[in-house]
Amino acid sequence: MIEKEVTEFVIVPPYVEQHSVLAKERLEHYLGQRFPGYTFRLAKFAPVGDEDDFCVVPIMGFIGDDGDMRMCVEPKRWLVGEIIQACREFDTGSRAHCAA
Repeated sequence: MIEKEVTEFVIVPPYVEQHSVLAKERLEHYLGQRFPGYTFRLAKFAPVGDEDDFCVVPIMGFIGDDGDMRMCVEPKRWLVGEIIQACREFDTGSRAHCAA
């Protein structure tokens, strides 16, 4: 069985912050800088999680070389926790997280 680690995540901000995280490219860039080797995409909705905190959804599936669907090894709980904490620390009003 071919397995690989999760390298992509979908981030869903809390409902009350969805309007303020319109600078999604900045947040995606910020997370990419904090967690090299991983990619992040912001979404407005996820069918999991709650509306009061950031929801981190790992992209678990991939197509193998043989064309069959495979599942990734689920990410460590501490990694998901660190991503959530980094999202909470992101200041949407600050220019400190802007791309150079």
